[in-house]
Amino acid sequence: MSVCSNICMLYFLFVQTPGVRNFKLQKTSVGVSAGASIKQKILHWCSNKTRGYEGVSIENFSSSWSDGLAFCALVHHFFPSAFDFSSLKASERERNFTLAFTTAESLAGCCPLLDVSDMLLMGNKPDPFSVFTYVQSLCQHLSKIEREKKEREKAEEGKSQVETKDRGSREREEPEEEKGVVKGGVIDEETREGEGSPDDKRAPTEEDSETKMETDQNDNGVNRDLETETSI
Repeated sequence: MSVCSNICMLYFLFVQTPGVRNFKLQKTSVGVSAGASIKQKILHWCSNKTRGYEGVSIENFSSSWSDGLAFCALVHHFFPSAFDFSSLKASERERNFTLAFTTAESLAGCCPLLDVSDMLLMGNKPDPFSVFTYVQSLCQHLSKIEREKKEREKAEEGKSQVETKDRGSREREEPEEEKGVVKGGVIDEETREGEGSPDDKRAPTEEDSETKMETDQNDNGVNRDLETETSI
């Protein structure tokens, strides 16, 4: 092999090898960044759901969960009638862990990946990886419940709107003839009551005139008789 060939080969190895190493480093850094992003999203989600709960401040996957109140607050947010959060105390760690893990398992179907005794032994700084593993599973189950609840509410709202629209359509489609009959009947009846019968509206005849004259004469006679009796 010539000297020129050796030089070319060395140059090729020298130039290409760093590029491969850089690619591996970039790939690893992307994976770490994605993992960190997921953890931050879960922390942010848990923090939002537990905002306003006394004694709960979720900032990490270790000390923030050490007394069990954070677990209880997260579960209580979705199942407020399951227990009274205001009665819990940070000093009663065993009670808090037991309550949170059992309630999450029975109502949310989340398996207790953390053991109560292990959490008690780890003290104020439990293992972040163990806590994150359980919290991630718990968030998945609670998010599913929240999504299903919203879907049910949306379906019920849509059903209510459809029923309201159908009821309005039926009212608009009511035959005008039926409305006219009822309305017309009332108007005609009132008109008849106010204006009298058709017989009252016919033109007077000679017979009616004679009858009226006789009636007037009789009335005048009766009146004269009454006046006479009064004067006597």
